[in-house]
Amino acid sequence: METDTTDLIARARAGDHNAFRDLVQGHSHELQVHCYRILGSLQDAEDALQETLVSAWRNLGEFGQRSSLRTWLYKIATNRCLSMLRADNRRPRIAPLLPEATRPKPDGPGDAPPWLDSAYAQGDGLILS
Repeated sequence: METDTTDLIARARAGDHNAFRDLVQGHSHELQVHCYRILGSLQDAEDALQETLVSAWRNLGEFGQRSSLRTWLYKIATNRCLSMLRADNRRPRIAPLLPEATRPKPDGPGDAPPWLDSAYAQGDGLILS
């Protein structure tokens, strides 16, 4: 198993996309759950996982194997999630409320819309609330 991982890392460092996929495939679901627990949103967790894997791909050459690949991926994912939370705190969560619109009430038959004038003319006796 250790030899397989070492071989996959070497192949992925050489640019083998399939080797990288095989390397991280077993960790993807647990990393997504980890991100979900931090972020509380499935969509944000999926984004964080995607960014984690892109970062891992780009920085695989810096992985010194002092720790396990799983630990290294968790560190990247945790840092990505914390960055997302910090960025989220800088943005307003709820859009500011718009002022309430007031509709003018018709004072007489000439102020009402044409379809309403015709209803009055026909004697339908519509009641506006």
